[in-house]
Amino acid sequence: MTPAIVLDTETTGFPNNGAGFRGRIIEVGAVVITEDGRVVSPISFFVRQPRHHLDSWQARQSMRVHGIRPETVLSLGLEPTEAAPRFARWVERVQERHGVREVRAYNQGFDFWFLERSPWDLFQRTGLARGEDVQLTVRRALGRKSGPKLDHAVRAAVERGASLGWEGRAHRAQEDARIAAALAVFFGESG
Repeated sequence: MTPAIVLDTETTGFPNNGAGFRGRIIEVGAVVITEDGRVVSPISFFVRQPRHHLDSWQARQSMRVHGIRPETVLSLGLEPTEAAPRFARWVERVQERHGVREVRAYNQGFDFWFLERSPWDLFQRTGLARGEDVQLTVRRALGRKSGPKLDHAVRAAVERGASLGWEGRAHRAQEDARIAAALAVFFGESG
């Protein structure tokens, strides 16, 4: 298996809702898939955003989905200018330790949209390549033309004998990254 980082973000909304509101990252989670298919080296942290942004109706609507409260982001979050270099340093360590050269995500167009921009500049800072979208790996293995959502992919993996240890708590960055990595391993090897 190709060693890879699998990540997930939780945000205050979509990249652009057409009404001038642009979502922002409030949580990042990631793990590493090793060459032998183990899922290791988890990292996660909150990313602080201004109170006025977190209090907008658009952000509040998104925050209902993942259940992250503005107070948590404000009290535990790192400033974006601190969070981006912290994540880049973690990437450096796992590149050295595990030979990671690519990054993947479930529905990665969404996550990568945020992470390829300042202050993150993930691909520019780290030299990582874009690996295959985990959703595409699952889709191909299931013979589907679209989707599936993460919870449907988990259900399909379990029906095929996977033991994922997932309690259905989607929409938290660390857990979603771990599950996406487990799906990549399962469907990449068995699909």
